[in-house]
Amino acid sequence: MKEIITGVFATLFIISSAGAQVSLNFKEMSPIENKIEVVHIAISDLQKSRAERKELTIIDTLAVTSPTLTFDVARVPSQYIVEISPSASIGFFTAPGERISIDINSIDPLNYTLRGTELVEGIQAINDKTFPIRDRIMELRSEENADKDLLNSLYESYRKVFTDFITSNPESSAAPYAVLNLDPEDMGKAYMSLTDAARSSIVMPLVDAQYEHAMKSIEQSRKLDAFQSGDVEAPSFSLKDLEDKNIRLSDYRGKWVILDFWGTWCPWCIKGFHDLKEAYVKYAGKLEIIGIDCGDSQDVWRAGVKRFDLPWVQVYKPEDETKILTDYYVQHYPTKVIISPEGKVLNLTVGENPEFFTTLNSLLGE
Repeated sequence: MKEIITGVFATLFIISSAGAQVSLNFKEMSPIENKIEVVHIAISDLQKSRAERKELTIIDTLAVTSPTLTFDVARVPSQYIVEISPSASIGFFTAPGERISIDINSIDPLNYTLRGTELVEGIQAINDKTFPIRDRIMELRSEENADKDLLNSLYESYRKVFTDFITSNPESSAAPYAVLNLDPEDMGKAYMSLTDAARSSIVMPLVDAQYEHAMKSIEQSRKLDAFQSGDVEAPSFSLKDLEDKNIRLSDYRGKWVILDFWGTWCPWCIKGFHDLKEAYVKYAGKLEIIGIDCGDSQDVWRAGVKRFDLPWVQVYKPEDETKILTDYYVQHYPTKVIISPEGKVLNLTVGENPEFFTTLNSLLGE
């Protein structure tokens, strides 16, 4: 076999473990092209920022000259992605000294078998059950009127593959990989059930990081639920309007209020203006909207209000004014908040979501 070893990929071979290899065994070569891209990154680097990961990722190609290709394994626990074609790739994890065999049964559709270590064989066992379910879900989601009950049943079957694997294989190094694929709500219990043997898996650092993120996400959701329960007083604020006058939330006590956190740079914010205008007309006299511009210069903000012909109250949030974003849990745009005439927060919606107006109509009795 002739191998193309260039640039940073050459370094991979220099630091590789003697005798530790990945072998690709093709049962058929068509429609594969004459080269395969190999992407590699150390597991310890996977939690770094996107920009840092890009710099640390090793990418090169293998020449396809025979049905069996090999490349060496790095001396650090690593993730590999072998891109067989622009639409088909194989992902797996390796540790120093390991030998992995990948039998590629077909290219289109891609069908393969991982062998060589408990981790990759455990992942293969999971893939054998989840891939057909995943494919069926994707097929259904492409349909215009997909059966929602069937979709929900498939999602539950998909989730159950991972939870069943963890329960049946508590000592397996692949159990942490199964945990990685769970929703935050399921992850907590599964994470705590991992045995010491399972926690020695090379993918455990990824699980630890994702578990921490999941727990923060759950806590954030709890706070958001409490925030919009109707028991919380809407946080006060004072910001300047187009005429440089101070606008306070308390000025509108006795009316329904929508706070719309937006920016001219946000296409989804702009997309929502049509429905907001309809609501503003529909509930004239009982509803006020306060548009809170974020991330623009004052000139751009003023020009945007004029260009989009926004008829409601407009205020500007200076760059150094971050308290209002923290108070209203604003992390993405648009964020809309519904406040009752009594000044209580009843709803917070992130993104351009039609359900927001369903909720608004329900609250205002329409």
